[in-house]
Amino acid sequence: MQDPPLKEQFLARMHSPEQMQLLFNHLPDIYFFAKDLEGRFVMANDLFVRQCGAAGEADIIGKNDFDFFPPGRAESYVKDDRHVMETGRSIVDRVELAPDPGNSINWFITTKVPLYSSTGEIIGLAGTARDIVRAGLALRPYAEMRPVLEFVRDHYARAIEVAELSALVHLSVSQFERRFRKVFQIAPLRHVMNVRVRAACLRLSATNDTIAAIALDCGFYDHAHFSRNFRRIIGMTPREYRRQHLR
Repeated sequence: MQDPPLKEQFLARMHSPEQMQLLFNHLPDIYFFAKDLEGRFVMANDLFVRQCGAAGEADIIGKNDFDFFPPGRAESYVKDDRHVMETGRSIVDRVELAPDPGNSINWFITTKVPLYSSTGEIIGLAGTARDIVRAGLALRPYAEMRPVLEFVRDHYARAIEVAELSALVHLSVSQFERRFRKVFQIAPLRHVMNVRVRAACLRLSATNDTIAAIALDCGFYDHAHFSRNFRRIIGMTPREYRRQHLR
C-alpha cells in the first residue's frame, strides 16, 4: 500500500494547536510555512509559495530551502531551523534583510517555533516572515523607520548621509542612530551597505553585466571597495558568488 502524502503524514502527527493558532492569527501580509525534521516543506500559505517562485503549495511540498533560494540564504535558514528543532527554543521577531517577490531589498521580521507531536517530541517547525513595509502600523516600532527603509531601497546607488536619513523621520542624527540601532540591531550606514551588497547579489545572479559595472551601479566607488565589503557580508568574492549563482 502506498504511504499517505507527506503533508497528511505530518499533520496526523502534529499536536501543537496553540503555537499554530498564534501564527495563523497574524497571517495578513505574512509568509507562513512549516517543515519536518529533514527541513522539507510540509505546509505553506500562498504568499510564501509565491516567494518560492512556485505556482501552488503542491510544488514545494517535500522540497527544501536549497530548491528555491541561493545557497548562502538557504544555509542561513537551515542553521536557524536546526537550532529551533535541536533545542526546542523559538526564534522570535528576528529582523532580517532579504529580497521580496519583486526583487526589492526589504526588511523581514521572522519567527520560528518548534512543532510537537501528541507524545511531546519535536517533529518540525513552523515559521512566519513579515514584510515590514507591507505590515505598516501593525509593526509600529519598525513602521516609524519605513521612510528610511524605502529611501535606502530606492536610492542605494548614490551617496547617502546619516543626516539625510534622520531628516526623513524628523530626528536629530544622534536620536536617529540610537533608535535605528535599537530597532534593527545595526547602524544605519551598515544597513545601506547591506542593501547595496544584496542588490549586487541579484545583479550577479541574474545578469551578465561586468562586476565593475555592477559595483558602480550599486553605489560602490571602486572595485576594491566593492569586493572588500561583499566578501565581509557574503563570505566570498563577487566572482565566486556569480560562479555559484548565475542563472
